[in-house]
Amino acid sequence: MNRTTLLESVIESLPYGLIVASEEGILLLANNLGRTYLDLPEGEGFLLEEYLTVIPGLSDHLVFPLKEAFPGFDLLAIKAPNGYLTVRGRPVPRGLALSIIDVTRSKEAEQHMLDAILEATEAQRRRLSKEIHDGIGPLISTIKLNMDALQLELKGENTRARKMIDSMSELLQTMSNDIRSISHNLMPNVLVDFGLVAALENLCQRVNSSGKVQANFYHSDIREHIRRKVALGLYRITQELINNAVKYARAQTINVQLIRHPESIVLMVEDDGIGFTPNQHLNTPGMDKGIGLRNIQTRVRSLGGTFLLESQPGEGVLATIEVPLKNQET
Repeated sequence: MNRTTLLESVIESLPYGLIVASEEGILLLANNLGRTYLDLPEGEGFLLEEYLTVIPGLSDHLVFPLKEAFPGFDLLAIKAPNGYLTVRGRPVPRGLALSIIDVTRSKEAEQHMLDAILEATEAQRRRLSKEIHDGIGPLISTIKLNMDALQLELKGENTRARKMIDSMSELLQTMSNDIRSISHNLMPNVLVDFGLVAALENLCQRVNSSGKVQANFYHSDIREHIRRKVALGLYRITQELINNAVKYARAQTINVQLIRHPESIVLMVEDDGIGFTPNQHLNTPGMDKGIGLRNIQTRVRSLGGTFLLESQPGEGVLATIEVPLKNQET
């Protein structure tokens, strides 16, 4: 076996796709995996440029002829027609080399892990909600009934004691309302019973009941059923964004929009608060807002969607989440 044959055999046996092109974009070498990933024809000597669109984003990094100081690049876990690919471009003398690795299995494993984590979180929320609703709620109601009965027993005999009972009854009522609100936040029954639109309407109404913030909800006449995983994910994301707007941004008005497209659903949450620099909060350890935004990113990844955050100090926040509806599990 001569050296050329040996080299060809080694290149062909690589567990990843390999493509080598000249600085003008002429294909010089490719193994079978590389040809498959880019859908290349047999042979060499043709322009590579027309095949770059097979992998999203690849054409943005390769403009022929190459610049003298070609920096190289990494495209990690890019969605391709038949799975997920990681593409790395590196400069070689008078050209470049592309290595392409199929990372579909690892991406699917990551997806399953995210789903498992989020499902475990929701299961814990359901358990806590049930314990609060079935345990603490009735206990408070019983105490309230006993105090009402005690007030009747006292009648007009002890004004000071009656005032104390009135005060405690008010505190119990406040506690009951707070517990009901916590239980609802943990597991919104309206989402399960009536769907995402009704749940978001109810969420905005509860925000408005505080009298401090005006939350408006708009939707594009969504009538069809939105699957449970998508609906719950978008509801939790909206909760997090509204919480950030109220707690950190000191917003006065929050607008929530839900728009149904043929292949996707878009959630937009906009506030008129103080705004912030997104990268600062996402990358600064220990900042609650950054943690909330990372939680949103995790949920968006689990749904296979995209998350765009637009904000500047003093200019409020606009968050846009788009989730594909094709092939979503229940």
